[in-house]
Amino acid sequence: MTAEEGERWGFFNRLVEREVLMTEAMAWARRIASGPTFANGMTKTQLGQEWNMSVDQAIEAEAQAQAICMQTRDFERAYHAFVAKSQPVFEGD
Repeated sequence: MTAEEGERWGFFNRLVEREVLMTEAMAWARRIASGPTFANGMTKTQLGQEWNMSVDQAIEAEAQAQAICMQTRDFERAYHAFVAKSQPVFEGD
């Protein structure tokens, strides 16, 4: 499989030249770090746990995780920013 095929199939987020790899990786890391940390942590947990679940169990676990995330202040901030067509500022709660 070529790098381009891997990107098309979704194995990679994007391809960059070697010279800008570290710059691009750090920008990606800053983007993730400025996001909703609770929801990102929940997603990481779900991905680890779902390897051992059936599809039906995984769908149920995702629904429960989303319900939990929707109770956070960061979700409220994201919702209001979406309605206002602005960029949310997440605080991790």
